Amino acid sequence: MITYHVTAIREGDWWSLVAHDVQGREVASQSRRLDQADAAIREAIALVLDVDGDAFQLAISPDLRHIEVSDDTLEALEVRRALAELSDRARRRTPAAVAELRAAGLTVRDVAQLLGVTPSRVSQIEKQGHLADSA
Repeated sequence: MITYHVTAIREGDWWSLVAHDVQGREVASQSRRLDQADAAIREAIALVLDVDGDAFQLAISPDLRHIEVSDDTLEALEVRRALAELSDRARRRTPAAVAELRAAGLTVRDVAQLLGVTPSRVSQIEKQGHLADSA
């Protein structure tokens, strides 16, 4: 599935949204709030491409260069983005880690301790893995 990269720039009371390289051109929209940006630019792209709004993914990057914020705030935002990416990577890799550690003979409680999750979460992941294997 294709991902369109969107820049969101604060201009007055609005976020100006620009999707880059949508079949060789830019598509623009705007939203009042950042949490409304996805729906606004998704609708604009879908109209331009004449496709369903769920036919593509979006990566929206707020550009804060036009807003006066401290370096500490910019660092906090960057650290939180990095943390979210790491958390997502850990979530995707955890089922395989659970399976491998359990296959090595570790107890549910040991696996939970190593992965920093609860024993019930380990059991839940194992159950989901068995359901996926039988499908």
